[in-house]
Amino acid sequence: MAILEQGMLTVSVGVYNFLLFAGLIAAAMLAGKLVTWTSKNILKKFAAKTKTKADDLLVSVLEGPIIFTVFIISLYFARGILDLSARWSSLLDKALIILVIVNAAWYLLRFLDGVIEHYLRPLTAKTETELDGHLLPVIRRILSILIVLIAAIILVDRLGFNVSGLVAGLGIGGLAFALAAQDLLGNFFGGLAIITDKPFKVGDRVKIGTDVDGFVREIGLRTTRIETFGGTMIVIPNRKIADTILEDVSTEKKRRRLITLNLEYGTSVQKLELAKKLVIKNIKNVDGLDHDVYSVTFSAFGPSSLDLNVIFWITKKGIDRYWDVHDELFTGIKRDFEKAKIQFAYPTQTVHVRK
Repeated sequence: MAILEQGMLTVSVGVYNFLLFAGLIAAAMLAGKLVTWTSKNILKKFAAKTKTKADDLLVSVLEGPIIFTVFIISLYFARGILDLSARWSSLLDKALIILVIVNAAWYLLRFLDGVIEHYLRPLTAKTETELDGHLLPVIRRILSILIVLIAAIILVDRLGFNVSGLVAGLGIGGLAFALAAQDLLGNFFGGLAIITDKPFKVGDRVKIGTDVDGFVREIGLRTTRIETFGGTMIVIPNRKIADTILEDVSTEKKRRRLITLNLEYGTSVQKLELAKKLVIKNIKNVDGLDHDVYSVTFSAFGPSSLDLNVIFWITKKGIDRYWDVHDELFTGIKRDFEKAKIQFAYPTQTVHVRK
């Protein structure tokens, strides 16, 4: 009977200790929630009113991981309440180590995000170049990966595994990965080359090779997206762009055009001179053409026509309405030629038969 009573007392003490342990953890979680609420609703508003950005950075760093920190501290102190065996106590210690390392990595990631958002991003917004805006996400991603990798190596070391062997294995695996992912790395470095060299920017019209002509919509680290005139999206690996002759059409200040007007062989010299004057008049009348730089010359006696070479330049303003400018110019020339009775030639051939 005494043994039974002693056993029941032991069980009741164990239940009491477990409930006390759970109560402490719940209280700690509640305290963490309270700290988080205070940070979001009070400290953040207060920090926004101050001129310094250090308090904004501090609030952004603490906002997420603080509740996890309170939980880890409460778990550390509450573990003494439970009467655990050596095996379970060792497992709990390792769990605490994992939680501490994960929480530290979380703090570092939040600190990185805070520095970028409160310090680096405002600086890049003031610069004229778009390079900073493209590189900032890349730097952010690389540093985040490094933080996670360092935390993982420390975690493995604290858990008693051979870190040197793991690092050597990662080196060999990294080499194998690099060999197997040459295209991926080529596209990555091609993207960096595009970002740093800036052969074009988002919104530019570009011609790549002989098949691609459209507007740049997105420049990524692996691919570049170009919208064609038909509205379709072409995704091109950056490695191919870096190795291909590229023309940035948007950088042109004027576009040169050469056309040939074929007049009938029966056209007199007087009408030939009149034709040149009428062409010049129309070039000067069309908005979107350079009115000072042009050339209209009698260039050749063709097989079936007298050829006028017409060279004119479309201005930046006219390029935006490229075909409308052509339509206005050509319609005006045709109208004036009809009034002057200047005839266009068409391919003809005269056959002389000797009897």
